[in-house]
Amino acid sequence: MCVALGGLGGLMAAELESEPAAAARFVPPREPARDFRLRDQDGHWTTLAGARGDVVVLTFLYATCWDLCPAQAADIAHAVEQVGGGVRIYVVSVDPVGDTPERVSDWLDARGLAGRAQFLIGTRSELARVWSAYGIVPIGATDEEAAAAAEAADRLRAERASAEPEEEHDYGYAPPERPAPETAHEPYPDTADLRYRGRPRHKAGFDYEHSAYVMLIDERGEQRLGIPFEQLDPDSLAADLRLLRSEP
Repeated sequence: MCVALGGLGGLMAAELESEPAAAARFVPPREPARDFRLRDQDGHWTTLAGARGDVVVLTFLYATCWDLCPAQAADIAHAVEQVGGGVRIYVVSVDPVGDTPERVSDWLDARGLAGRAQFLIGTRSELARVWSAYGIVPIGATDEEAAAAAEAADRLRAERASAEPEEEHDYGYAPPERPAPETAHEPYPDTADLRYRGRPRHKAGFDYEHSAYVMLIDERGEQRLGIPFEQLDPDSLAADLRLLRSEP
């Protein structure tokens, strides 16, 4: 997917006059978002076409992530709460090994998103078509590493639930303190290698870095706005959603 980086213009210009930091958002080509067909956490086939008439918040996460993904999910959940109805949340997996139906269902429950979001999963080949359409790089761990990491996350979740069953965890996010690798200094880096960008996002290491942005798709199924994780804010996201919901 080709995107035009820069100021928002058009749809969101009025909202951003006093928010210069939001200039890092991007406006994709005004065209129908690429459709896909994936199963959700309950095994139901889900498509973008089936969401026509609602605004879609589309994002890409994995269920055993313990830093960026929960923070991103919390921002989206808080924004959608402010807006109310007419918004669907689609989460597309970037970990076809670790994201099993049971794990993604538990993840939605833990984030307060059960019944409000669909976590879309599939085989690597099924998901790869969606990743390619939306310019997403999934986690780079091998299948064996991803399986081991998911099992370790299961154990950690069980330990936390046993020790603090009633406590609601804070999903605040702080980037890891890890130096940029040598690839960050290359004049023409391989953009499929997420180490090139030099700004670590995940504490689990480079093999668990992945693209993290939100795409807003309007009621007609057209892609309208992309928001990188670093620019995601519940209040501004809610304002964007209200504008899209108010369009005739």
